[in-house]
Amino acid sequence: MNHPAKKRFLLAIGLGTLAGMLCIWLGAREQPELGSPTNPIFWAILTDRMLIGMVVALAGAYTVHPVLGFPYRPWLRGLCLGAVVSLPLGAGAMSGPAPAGFSSWTLFFATLIAGGVYGLIIDVIVSRGGAEGAALLTGADARM
Repeated sequence: MNHPAKKRFLLAIGLGTLAGMLCIWLGAREQPELGSPTNPIFWAILTDRMLIGMVVALAGAYTVHPVLGFPYRPWLRGLCLGAVVSLPLGAGAMSGPAPAGFSSWTLFFATLIAGGVYGLIIDVIVSRGGAEGAALLTGADARM
């Protein structure tokens, strides 16, 4: 069965993995040890960004905010979910050594902002390339 959710999940997790690799590369420019797969932070960053993709893929079923009732556009849904999923990674960034010229709070907010941007990009791309809303749940999407 070629369900629309399959395409959405594969695309979102793939984009999350790419976002994780980009995030690691950007972090390794200031702290080269972050770029090594033997470093646990490498895996924390990678899996956090992959999780953003998975959460965005799951949340695609909601086109109306489930609590507040307003239309939940993909860019807003991705931005919010990316930032929320990044909270534990941001808290962890505060506890480690900060590169010269950065405070712990700067790392925290930079992590949340990056997660929000990654979530926004992932959700916009997968919502255009795959199904969302009722079509995602029923499997009745013509874009497959």
